[in-house]
Amino acid sequence: MDQEANVRAKMAKLKEQKRVSDEINELLTRPGEDGLNECSRKTMKNLEVAVVVSKRPGFFEYYKPSPEVEAIQKNGDVQHLVKKLNRIGNEIAQLDAESQNIEAMRKPLKISSGPELTSLAQWSARYGTVEKPVPSGFYSGFNDAPKIYGGTEHHRAFKTQSRTMKRGRLIR
Repeated sequence: MDQEANVRAKMAKLKEQKRVSDEINELLTRPGEDGLNECSRKTMKNLEVAVVVSKRPGFFEYYKPSPEVEAIQKNGDVQHLVKKLNRIGNEIAQLDAESQNIEAMRKPLKISSGPELTSLAQWSARYGTVEKPVPSGFYSGFNDAPKIYGGTEHHRAFKTQSRTMKRGRLIR
């Protein structure tokens, strides 16, 4: 697929995505009591009132959505549209990836500036070693750390695996 066909396919998918999102928005924001947002708001308000009134004796009439809203909820229209929107989004992402692959094929490969260095010995051979003078009369020793972590009924005690470094001067 060439770049122009890819762009045309992406534009068609974007238009379809806009159409589906407009459908969802229309279902959510219908005027009056037929909008899902308004129905949800009234249901929540009604439940809050029901909690307050529940301490009192008597019967409380709950809010009932319009038959059209019940049909939308029963059929799962919004869920189907959201799944469709996600599928279209995935197709757009796939078209973007194809577009990037086409662009990557058009660009020439970068030529490396030298051989690849895979070890410290190769790096040292190429750039040289660090010559840091070691002062005389100093000493470093590594000893096992004495820390023991206590056990419980279920887990036995264990020694730490760390080592401590002791610095000092050589005396002769």
